[in-house]
Amino acid sequence: MKNLLTLIILITLSFNLSAQANCDCKPELDFVYEQMKGMNSFKHQVKGNKKTEFENLYQQLRGEMANEMTKVDCFWKLNQLEHFVNDKHAEVYEPRPDYTMDDIFDSTFIKSYRTSDTFKKHPKVDLDLTQLKTQLKSKPAASIEGIYNAGSRMKLGVYRIDADSLVGVVLESQISIWEPGQIYAYIKETDSPSRFNIVFYGQLYKNLVFAEEQLFENGQLFSTTRKETKDEAYDIVNVISGDAENFKLTRLNENVQYVWMNSFNRSSMRKNRDQLITQIENELNAPYLIVDLRNNVGGSDKISKPIIKTIKKSKAQVYILTNFYTGSNGELTTGRLRKLKNTVHLGQTTYGALAYGTNYGRTYTSPSGMFTYMPTDMRQASFLKYENQGIAPQITLDANTDWIEQTLSIIEKK
Repeated sequence: MKNLLTLIILITLSFNLSAQANCDCKPELDFVYEQMKGMNSFKHQVKGNKKTEFENLYQQLRGEMANEMTKVDCFWKLNQLEHFVNDKHAEVYEPRPDYTMDDIFDSTFIKSYRTSDTFKKHPKVDLDLTQLKTQLKSKPAASIEGIYNAGSRMKLGVYRIDADSLVGVVLESQISIWEPGQIYAYIKETDSPSRFNIVFYGQLYKNLVFAEEQLFENGQLFSTTRKETKDEAYDIVNVISGDAENFKLTRLNENVQYVWMNSFNRSSMRKNRDQLITQIENELNAPYLIVDLRNNVGGSDKISKPIIKTIKKSKAQVYILTNFYTGSNGELTTGRLRKLKNTVHLGQTTYGALAYGTNYGRTYTSPSGMFTYMPTDMRQASFLKYENQGIAPQITLDANTDWIEQTLSIIEKK
């Protein structure tokens, strides 16, 4: 323990933050402040005393800003202001650089990239990573501290630097825009249990992104970032990418049929929607239907609502499965299906980004060009109480055993 505490003290002194790009953050904060005031979510929530609180926070953050700040520090401040409103769809982020996915795996590009200031000046820690790995391997499974697989090509070490803050550092990487020791994420506890605000760098583009009220549960930090000690992730749907957008009604046994829907994307899911509706109308004859919405990040009512209508007509009793990565229209669909008679909701609490949304997808560039703001322009008033919190299931499922099997067992006990 003493060695780890010493290590943490050394870490706090060894961030290579001076190498980051600096920015004049006050104009950036003014920009976010003005953008926020135009949103429906702001107008709905920030009234009376809340308006005074918002103005005070704005002035406080402005007063804390030096003439120049690191880009990461500025980004935290911008999101601290943006976080005042419960609107998980609205976001400030750093635009992606102009290289492509193909470039990342091109040796000529990588050779040039690794000599650039962008690579060499990325924030980094100066410590013994072997020692860090040894210390983190002893962390309990339930602790957010530990070693994570970020997809299949990276390993991260997450460790605490003070009472409510942690850092994620690259331990290993087969993605050559990264090297061991570079900082991947800055993590801060919120007032809600097991929830964290996270500033992280995109795995493929290294642009700054903010994850608000991120749930740490079952060893899962992000949808593709999981503790290496965890076995198969039963709370996550793992599929071959070629099958990822195919809706298909299947029969699990004489009494139960099943469909998984991972997206309600308006442009890519029209054909799938129509095929599924036809299949439900002609083939759904079991008394129970499992509707699996795990990993469904949302889309359009034009895709989801006709499917809900068809399910309702079938008279089948619905069992919904969700995880934390069920978001946006996936959550709206969860809420709407729960209104059907005798529907049962199982799994894990959803993402909490459903009361507001973006219809037009407009974005605005900050004065420096370093950041982009995407405001919301839609509101779902009946779901306001779930924003940021998510929709909790009626039955929580065990992440260590198959969720379909657990659901079948629950149905059989009826």
